[in-house]
Amino acid sequence: MEPNDCHNCEIRSLALFGEISSEGVDQFAEQTYQVQYPAGATIYEQGDKPEAAFTLREGIIKLVRNPGTDRSQIVRLLVKGDLMGIEGIFEEPYRQSAIALTPVRVCYLPLPMLDRMRTEEPRFTEALLGRWRRALNEVEELAVELGTRKAEERVAAFLLHWQEKAEHDDDDWMPFPLSRTELGQMLGLRVETVSRVLARWKREGIFEERSSRLRLLEPDCLDQLLAQGTETATAAHRE
Repeated sequence: MEPNDCHNCEIRSLALFGEISSEGVDQFAEQTYQVQYPAGATIYEQGDKPEAAFTLREGIIKLVRNPGTDRSQIVRLLVKGDLMGIEGIFEEPYRQSAIALTPVRVCYLPLPMLDRMRTEEPRFTEALLGRWRRALNEVEELAVELGTRKAEERVAAFLLHWQEKAEHDDDDWMPFPLSRTELGQMLGLRVETVSRVLARWKREGIFEERSSRLRLLEPDCLDQLLAQGTETATAAHRE
């Protein structure tokens, strides 16, 4: 654990504290601190009683939901600045498990502190609900997109979504720490299907992959695939 310097935080503009006054930051920041986790670590588990929410400062986290069977569903990938575990402020248990896909660094935000902020910082509740709403919209939009697509189209839709969400370096490489099995869990596809599609696209030069990083070389091909799928579905619906 290490203390936070919220005034000089490199992600303050992305985090909740970016929405409140400097006086509010001074009042509450000393109650927060940073925690580091290695890849594969579980930050919290579905169904646990929450003690804190978290802002992701560095790395990538997957939110996993287990519906009570042996099959888990990855519902969302989190990147720098994303908020997680906020359901605790509404007196709900954690709705998913949060697992580090890479080494991560998070800000620990105690729930009693967040509850005080709701009453003492007028802009905080609005900011909190805004982030909650954006997170739900992201999950819903991706679920609708994937749920109406064929296998190849689902993979294409996710890669284009991830291209927009993930950080890129100067050469347009982006982190891609998902295994083929994890990608299948997220898209509702068999791992064999995911592997076959990606292997073909790699041979065709649509993307390249290196050390848990990925770069789209022909994103227009994926856009065209999705457009054709939409046209086919629309025509079939009319018939």
